[in-house]
Amino acid sequence: MSGIRLRHLAFTGPNVPDAELKFSDGLNILYGASNTGKSFTAQTILFMMGAVKNLPVTEEVAKYDGVWLGLTLPDGNEITLYRAARGGPFKKYDGLVKAAGTHPGTTLLGQHDHRRNDTVSQLLLEAIGLAGRKLVTNANGAKDNLSIRLLSPYAVVSEEAIIAQQSPVLYSGAPTERTLEQNLFKLLLTGIDDSATVEVQKPGDKKVAKAAKIELLDEWIGKLDEQLGEDVADEDEINDQLDRLDNSSEGLWDRLRLAQSSLDELIRKRRALLDRRQEHELRLDELDITLQRFARLNAVYSSDLDRLRSIEEGGYVLVALADRECPVCGAPPEAQVHDHAGEEIALAYAAAAAETRKIEIEQRELIQTVSALRGEAASLRRVVKELADQIEEIDRQIENDRPLEAMARSNYETYASARAELQKIADLYIRRAELAASKEEIEGQSTKRDGDALAVGPDSTVAFAFGEAVKAVLKEWKFPDADKAQFDLSTNDITIGGKPRSSNGKGVRAILHAAFNVALFVYCIGKKLPHPGFLVLDTPLLTYREPMRSEKHGALTEDEIALKATTLAENFYKHLASLKDQVQFIIIENIDPPATIDGLANITTFTGLDGNNRYGLLARR
Repeated sequence: MSGIRLRHLAFTGPNVPDAELKFSDGLNILYGASNTGKSFTAQTILFMMGAVKNLPVTEEVAKYDGVWLGLTLPDGNEITLYRAARGGPFKKYDGLVKAAGTHPGTTLLGQHDHRRNDTVSQLLLEAIGLAGRKLVTNANGAKDNLSIRLLSPYAVVSEEAIIAQQSPVLYSGAPTERTLEQNLFKLLLTGIDDSATVEVQKPGDKKVAKAAKIELLDEWIGKLDEQLGEDVADEDEINDQLDRLDNSSEGLWDRLRLAQSSLDELIRKRRALLDRRQEHELRLDELDITLQRFARLNAVYSSDLDRLRSIEEGGYVLVALADRECPVCGAPPEAQVHDHAGEEIALAYAAAAAETRKIEIEQRELIQTVSALRGEAASLRRVVKELADQIEEIDRQIENDRPLEAMARSNYETYASARAELQKIADLYIRRAELAASKEEIEGQSTKRDGDALAVGPDSTVAFAFGEAVKAVLKEWKFPDADKAQFDLSTNDITIGGKPRSSNGKGVRAILHAAFNVALFVYCIGKKLPHPGFLVLDTPLLTYREPMRSEKHGALTEDEIALKATTLAENFYKHLASLKDQVQFIIIENIDPPATIDGLANITTFTGLDGNNRYGLLARR
């Protein structure tokens, strides 16, 4: 199955029975009295496709709050679209339903947006096979995205449109939409959109852009003239001054660089000398601290030697008196019983003597070390003095060289400042010349459209093939002079023997418009091209009206009277019924269908009478 099939259209409300209209595959006929909701049914289908934002405001609609449209998609899936009767976004439900139930549904936006997939337009276009197609809208190649609103006149043909004198292709009647509508017709006949077309700028836009650019350039040039002023020298004089200044300043930079380099070298040497002096001074500080510590150690050694020498002398005396008469009792040595620790005294004496010799050695070594350190300190002081003298000499050199560097820098800065001022003026002249050249170039640009005019609509070969499909449909309906039918590219409409469709009465215009729409589906099916899959025609058989009951359409014209005398209505329905496997038709009429088509169509009657079958689409207030 190609395209979409409608399954049911239902209105629901809180305190009113559901109003439902069911559709079958193939031919569906909805007929009956006026003002019972037949044309409103077509408008509601457009509303549920997202092609219109609001339903007509009627007393009957006010009782309902929701509208449900059941669909079968080409892949066989059945879905239902829900929309509040007051308009707004949609909900999509799986299956054919008339109530939300427990399923939350999927929200779809009513406004087409080619960048989004959550719109009802995108859903329907994808099902049809026309999603993402682009259409050129003017002779310059500007493009618009195909939406279900643009496609809807090929799926739902209103009563006003079917009898209109304007072409079915140019359905809006707006001159500004002609290019888009012709290219939409070409898309349906060929399956090829305008994505490959390259857009160019419109001549009018080119003129406006050119004038705007020139105006902007004049404004910029004027601002440059203000910056230059009236008393400034001309461009040649400025360039001469720059040359003279450059010649007179030759060597300034070299002198400045040399002076700066010499000063930098002195500063580098001074820093190195300061670092060396600081290093030696730190060593001197370490030596002073070490010598102070060694002086304290030497004092300790001297104190220890004094103590040991006292011990040594006392021990010597005691040892010397050990073999003599007792100084107290006068007893001879051999008569003395107690030796009064003579051995211990001798040992202490010997130990003190040994310790004295050890300390004397260490003290001599300390004195030698101190002497070496003092010599190193004296040498470092001489070096520090020499370094200080060198630093002082470099400081004098720096003081002598600094004024020379300052003078060289001042001279160069004076030159650079003067040159920058002159260069600024020279740059303004250069910028002004560039802008003037750009203005001259733009003034010489053409504002005519680039390249050849774009082809609009189908070519003659495709139009002829479509005309043959129209002819075949009219022959099936046994329309008088059907073999003289053609599709005229100049008017984008059907002609019969050269007579435009618009020159006929309303009824003939209606049947020819219907033939156009049916032929388009037959053509697309034969070429395996995308098409909506269903076609709603409101009052295509207007020729068979009763003037007394259809006052708004007036009396029958001669061509309508001639057509009414034929069996076209019967042939019309039988032909549509024969296409039931390929297209779903919903025909809205005021007249009874021929009895000969019983069993070929799903027929719904709106009686317009209370208590006589179904009154209309909606319950009466």
